[in-house]
Amino acid sequence: MTTPDFQRLLIELAIAGKSIPIQVLKGAPLKSTKRSLFALGAVAAASALVLSGCASTEETPTESAAPTQTVDATPLTVWSDEVEAPGLEAAAAQFEADTGIPVNLVVKTEVRNDFVAAPAAESPDVVLGAHDWLGELVSNGLLAPLELGDRAAGFVAGSINAFNYDGQQYGVPYTQENIALACTTEAMPSAPASFQDVVDAGLAISLNDGTGDPYHMYSLQTSFGATVFKQDETGSYTSELGMAGPEGLAFAQWLKDNANIFDLSNNGDIVKEQMLSGDKGCWITGPWNGAWFNENFGEDGWEIYTIPSAGGQPSVQFSGVRGVMLSANSQNAVAATKFIVDYLGGDAAQINLYESTGRIPSNLAALETAKDSKIAAGFGAAGANAQPMPAIPAMNSVWSFWGSTEVAIIKGDGDPATLWTKMVEDINAAIAG
Repeated sequence: MTTPDFQRLLIELAIAGKSIPIQVLKGAPLKSTKRSLFALGAVAAASALVLSGCASTEETPTESAAPTQTVDATPLTVWSDEVEAPGLEAAAAQFEADTGIPVNLVVKTEVRNDFVAAPAAESPDVVLGAHDWLGELVSNGLLAPLELGDRAAGFVAGSINAFNYDGQQYGVPYTQENIALACTTEAMPSAPASFQDVVDAGLAISLNDGTGDPYHMYSLQTSFGATVFKQDETGSYTSELGMAGPEGLAFAQWLKDNANIFDLSNNGDIVKEQMLSGDKGCWITGPWNGAWFNENFGEDGWEIYTIPSAGGQPSVQFSGVRGVMLSANSQNAVAATKFIVDYLGGDAAQINLYESTGRIPSNLAALETAKDSKIAAGFGAAGANAQPMPAIPAMNSVWSFWGSTEVAIIKGDGDPATLWTKMVEDINAAIAG
């Protein structure tokens, strides 16, 4: 009675009851209209299920009446933003019909802040949010781990890894966001065969008016094998820098040797002007600019490609993942786990979430459904190898040193190896506190 499969069987047998209409609580108005794209398992808590009739197989049956099961029919409460809530309704209704347990969908404008601040007795059972909340939520004891079992195989691997923290799984993903190479078809009618092809077409990367942007530069850096942090055998990020070795130094030297590629004065508005004028043909950017490309070039006038390697190894960009998490303070953890894994983790619910939010799916079946959406399918395919941005606290110590060092190398303010080594020392000191 200890395996996840047997625990799930117990849940299936235990949860039953009459049908109760689902309640939708509106902390903010729900909108049933579909938003345009980017419009800007059992857990340890399964022991809470009291199965008084679950006797050891070694026990001898008695003549007394068979013991009864205690079923917790406590309603579930789910917190999400208003974009996600409509996509949850069908799964919630089906769960209620199957189990008799109602699901209250509550819209929150500040999901993260409200979840952190909520007293245990007022905490939701289920919360939807970003994977980079994990560091704060797990360290504060607000989340319980999940057992996904075979469900994990139905998702982009990186999106599953995004909710892995210290070797434990804390969520089921539903969407991921990543950058790719967006080019006009005039400049790049087919996928580039090499990074030099992109340079020849005119590469644009916003460097935030000279302050640096390691987020958009990261795919170039990883193509030298220089990841921001190393990962352990479970796939969890450690606080050991992965860009401290020869791979990072090789990238630093490449930045100096190719400084002419980068325009330090660039920002998003300038890049758009360069793309419209034809001065630049390709832009490393994300799906948030997909609507702009459609409006200015038409759906057939631009393409989305995987970012080619500059350093000989695969280019790996960051991804930001949203998903469904289990509250450690759930009043009905068994039912909440079932709802998350078996219902919201299923293909039907994942497709509903895609159709409701327009956000790029991390579920493979939903990605197939999105194949006719240029933006969702294009950026989704280009992010197949994307890795989640580390959610560990050490990540907060990286950005300023990282960005300013890249800018200094591009500007020629010193020897690239010396500048990069100093950056590593500064980051490590900041991490150490």
